[in-house]
Amino acid sequence: MAHRIIFWVVRFFYRLNQEHLFSRASALFQYKDFLMRFVTLITFFILFSCSLAQDRENVQHQRVMFWNVENAFWPDDDTLRLDDEYTPEGIRHWTRGRLRQKLLQLSRVIVAAGDGMAPMVVGLAEVEGDSVMHYWTHSTPLRDLHYNYIVSNGPDVRGIQTALLYQPSDFKLLHADFHRVKLPDGVRPTRDVLHAAGRVVSGDTLDVIVCHLPSRLGGAKLSQKARDAAHRTVMHLADSLRGIRRKPSIVIMGDMNDYAKASKAWWGKDYTNLMVGLQRSLKRHPSHYGSHKYQGTWGFLDQFVVHAGCPRLSFSDACSFSLPFMLTEDVTYLGHRPKRSYYGYEFEGGYSDHLPILLDLDIVF
Repeated sequence: MAHRIIFWVVRFFYRLNQEHLFSRASALFQYKDFLMRFVTLITFFILFSCSLAQDRENVQHQRVMFWNVENAFWPDDDTLRLDDEYTPEGIRHWTRGRLRQKLLQLSRVIVAAGDGMAPMVVGLAEVEGDSVMHYWTHSTPLRDLHYNYIVSNGPDVRGIQTALLYQPSDFKLLHADFHRVKLPDGVRPTRDVLHAAGRVVSGDTLDVIVCHLPSRLGGAKLSQKARDAAHRTVMHLADSLRGIRRKPSIVIMGDMNDYAKASKAWWGKDYTNLMVGLQRSLKRHPSHYGSHKYQGTWGFLDQFVVHAGCPRLSFSDACSFSLPFMLTEDVTYLGHRPKRSYYGYEFEGGYSDHLPILLDLDIVF
């Protein structure tokens, strides 16, 4: 807009200075200086107004990330948890050196996913508590990204938890809490649902919910009641936030242990599952990557579900994220699969059996 105004002003002055223009209109020539001053004044006023309008509509682009990092265990035995498998004496010979290698790998991906800038928030599943998070953020190169973290302390029998990394300069933490999932009798305890509320640059509050719904171990149908119970906990939390916020913006992120559902009965008419279209596209393009590969088929177990109540916060471009070094050849089902820490019981030295998912957040301020 501004460059067009300058173009027309310059063009006006040029024509005004053409001798033949004033030879036909001597009266206009007498007021040449006045006109030039007047047009200059108007031009500066318009340019100043455009500058103010632009300042009022600055947009900050932020990235949101979720990743099930698969068995990021602290190698010391916790006698209250079933974590013996991931100890130096366990069947996998899990050591602090192997954990450090895994965390270095994960850090590399987080940096790459942010296009050179750290994602504002990173939701995590399958980390074994505060020991892992403290070591990761203080004793690996991730410390250079200056993340703070929140981690749950839920009753999962293996000790794996939900967690959140956040940039305190961009996501000023206002509140964090954890919600226990009440499961049917006889079902083993699962992970807590993590909730964090933070203020973003526009002054608005962004609510982030991180969840890891019960697994499909034993079959999808047999485990469905447990997932339903965890889902009710998530939705009760999200709906309660809508009741106390004037214009709530909510991001639910997590490993849902089920493929993306379009059903309004599942998420409700006021929420949008951003992975539904991506899940459908995998049927048309089976060579594309989801977030998880099971028996040769890619799908989106990991999902973003949003409620966009604040007009200054908008969500877009959800996707899975991968780089060549995160993948390896799938010799069983062809194509590629995520490169894991272990493939079976063989140490593969990779990342996770899940790929991370990303979401862009635009903040108008």
